[in-house]
Amino acid sequence: MKHVVFAHRKLSFGGGERVLIEQVAALAGLPVKVTVLFRKEPGRRDIEPELRARNPNVAEVVHLPGALGAFLWLWRNQPDLLVLCNHKGVQRALPWLARLGVRLPTVLTLHEHYERHLRKYRGVRNLVDRWLCTYDFTATVREHLSGAPCSIIHPLYPRPEAAAATPAERGAARRQLGLPEDATVVGYVGQIDARKDPLGVVRFAETLGPVHLLFAGREDTATAADLAARLAASPLRDRTLRLGPQADLGPAFAALDLYVMTSKNEGFFPLALIEAMERGVPVLAPSVGGIGTVLRDGEGAFLIAKPDDRRPIDEALLVAAADRVRPLLADPAAWEDQRRQAHAFGTALTRGYDAAAAFREAVAPWL
Repeated sequence: MKHVVFAHRKLSFGGGERVLIEQVAALAGLPVKVTVLFRKEPGRRDIEPELRARNPNVAEVVHLPGALGAFLWLWRNQPDLLVLCNHKGVQRALPWLARLGVRLPTVLTLHEHYERHLRKYRGVRNLVDRWLCTYDFTATVREHLSGAPCSIIHPLYPRPEAAAATPAERGAARRQLGLPEDATVVGYVGQIDARKDPLGVVRFAETLGPVHLLFAGREDTATAADLAARLAASPLRDRTLRLGPQADLGPAFAALDLYVMTSKNEGFFPLALIEAMERGVPVLAPSVGGIGTVLRDGEGAFLIAKPDDRRPIDEALLVAAADRVRPLLADPAAWEDQRRQAHAFGTALTRGYDAAAAFREAVAPWL
């Protein structure tokens, strides 16, 4: 059997980890032994059960954080293919292996086109045989990395058909969560950290008016403290519900009138946007990463033209977004039309696109 090694940053839940799961699953029908190496959070192997369930040929899942350990492991095992994504120990080991005559076939998954993201891979750019880009930023890869072939594989994976939440289901979700059934509820569901900038969601909601604000998802410690401090001084402090991590995020999504994302930067297209839209929840999101190449502005979605990938969204842009959305939210018929468009777009997005086949084609030369 061929041996393919996936070297990844972590195994806790996230968008990049969903890509890892689907890449591993794409090889399930092939006579290929799979090993997964990861470098951070050894106690959090959230996705390991799914990795093993989706591909029975997963032989090992190994916490291997440092360059020396990675060097020794790769020297001993010398896989037929390395699929790399932000594993610093492996990245530092590869040039030393090459100097000693061990040149591992390597494909590298790139989630973002930002120069500071690509800069992380300059040390291995001449050792990469193929770049896997989650949307088309080939020109940027050529400028900052190398001329190795690029495969564009959108992380759009098959999902079961989802029904939009009905008014009765929205009401039941709000009762379950303790939210007023007749309120306007906006908020964010997903991982909550500094990059996602939940303070931007608060700022937007304050500008929008006397709404109720909902957050659901795992909050990193520093961001949770910043969010608590911001809310303590907010006119929405008594109208904000923070649920934390939930085994079932369905009620949180169903309770929303508008899903608000104010991330400083993103990769291709966050899964949470799909989850909101397929439930019939319109979304507001910045045009970072690949979001602006996918969403159709005004059709169940509203784009904020964010010009950079480092800073929070400017206040003027949030005000303009609130001014645009407010009259639509106040018109039940207009907002119901936005709900219909969001559902149609969210459910159609993943249909007819076979990312697994595209991945198998990209790595076929080494299998």
